[in-house]
Amino acid sequence: MSESDVVPRVIARLVQHTDDRAAEVIHEAACAAGYLWRCGNADCRAHNYRGQRYCEGCGWGRSGRPVGDITPSLYDVPKQKWRALHRAVVAHFGQLDGPMPDAVVFDYFDGPGWRGAEVRTMHGGQCAEIAGGFRDRTVHEDIAAALDALTRFEKPAFGEHMRLVLSA
Repeated sequence: MSESDVVPRVIARLVQHTDDRAAEVIHEAACAAGYLWRCGNADCRAHNYRGQRYCEGCGWGRSGRPVGDITPSLYDVPKQKWRALHRAVVAHFGQLDGPMPDAVVFDYFDGPGWRGAEVRTMHGGQCAEIAGGFRDRTVHEDIAAALDALTRFEKPAFGEHMRLVLSA
């Protein structure tokens, strides 16, 4: 079992068996050791585990700022390609029953460019994986075309991250 699997369980168990003051000491020690980070949002201040990009409590970034778009890659992608992807994703979620996600997150590890990315939606700080992402061109034609256009411009590197903010 890896450290990233064990640490959350140990911290949760320690906090479960203490009072509020002792829990704060445990959280402070875990932050100092680099196992946790504390949200910078003054209204939230939740503790989050190392490796999490977004706060579990409010969904904001590590610096305590609301989530904003991240440019699709480390390269200067033409704005029209970025806007085409944004329009396609907004149209997709507009057709579904339920609320529009705050953001959609793409994490590239393998596959046919950005279309092969793992995809998650963010709703008020909660993340939910979209099983299969947007890989299937027949089901997600506009999104797949926009992701392929980004990939043709510059193929993503392993571990590259992209976030689209959908809420106004």
